[in-house]
Amino acid sequence: MANNSKNLEFLSKSLELHQRPFLITNIKGEVQWLNNASKYIFSIDDDVKPDFVLIDQEDFEKAKFDSGIADAFDVFMKINLRNKNFIMRVLLHVIPVEGEKYYLIEIVSNTKENLFALKTVISCLEHDRIGMYYQKQYSLVGKKEITGIEALIRFFNEKGEVIPNDKVIPFIEGESIFSLVVMSSMTVVKDYFLERSKKGLDGVPLYFNVSAHTILHKNFLSIFKDFISAMNIKPGDFGIEVTETAELSNLSKASLRLSSIKNLGVSIALDDFGAGYSSLRYLKDLPFDVLKLDKSFALELHENHNQNLIQIAKLLADSMSMKFICEGLEEEWQIEKVVNLGCEIGQGFFMHKPCSLSDLTNE
Repeated sequence: MANNSKNLEFLSKSLELHQRPFLITNIKGEVQWLNNASKYIFSIDDDVKPDFVLIDQEDFEKAKFDSGIADAFDVFMKINLRNKNFIMRVLLHVIPVEGEKYYLIEIVSNTKENLFALKTVISCLEHDRIGMYYQKQYSLVGKKEITGIEALIRFFNEKGEVIPNDKVIPFIEGESIFSLVVMSSMTVVKDYFLERSKKGLDGVPLYFNVSAHTILHKNFLSIFKDFISAMNIKPGDFGIEVTETAELSNLSKASLRLSSIKNLGVSIALDDFGAGYSSLRYLKDLPFDVLKLDKSFALELHENHNQNLIQIAKLLADSMSMKFICEGLEEEWQIEKVVNLGCEIGQGFFMHKPCSLSDLTNE
């Protein structure tokens, strides 16, 4: 970057210690420079010259500097990082420098926890260290039966040890890289459908977590359809749990995507209802079949107003012909209490702790 102007030199120095990962490319999209945060999340040493970023030429062409205020364009960055190719959503900024044009690529990350999560996920994606654990859902009344199984993402470090999800998922669920985690996880889930007959779990639906952002990903629907077809999954055998509904800014598009998925015989569940940004509007506009009550309600069952809210949520689900599942049941008294409140299906550590596929049974 010796020939760059003083303006670009000043910019690079200012951004070097910035907490967000930044890269600077030339007009062809070739990486010229990256700051310390980028080196950290991509595990690149100072003496390594990066050559792994590609952005569609049409995205570069639409990025124009035509005013005194710079525009930022939300685009997809394709990364060829040693062992894997994957995609991240980034902000593309135009930097006009003395007749030349450079691009500043920003990976949105607001905290050190975000940086750690990004580094962890990128490393796990690159080295195939993403797996699945499975947790059973049970009927709480009458005969105790398995009504469904939730597939839960797990990340593993270099030693094969599980990295706590709360160190990763809360910091990436709003990021496009989470879409890649979901899509990689679908490959792992194939093992469940290959093994379930041997385990006596035929007819038990598997629920798979999908962020709202993933649903809106331009390639998700085709990938999902290919997965259903390749695994010969029958109607009623598979479901998705939609998380992070705050990301559903385009409800009409999300509704079309979810309806297309539902038409494949896939059940659609709204996860963590009652927490975060869950909204009655989503129930009105989106084709959900299942309502999953957030586990925080089970943790506060001793409070009368909390019990009232659970009853209201159950009545809401019943009025819309939706299955209702109470999550976070960790003690026997909680099960007795939610049954008295009208809940018929539950999920939690008291009944079954998440386990590997090899340890999963039909009991």
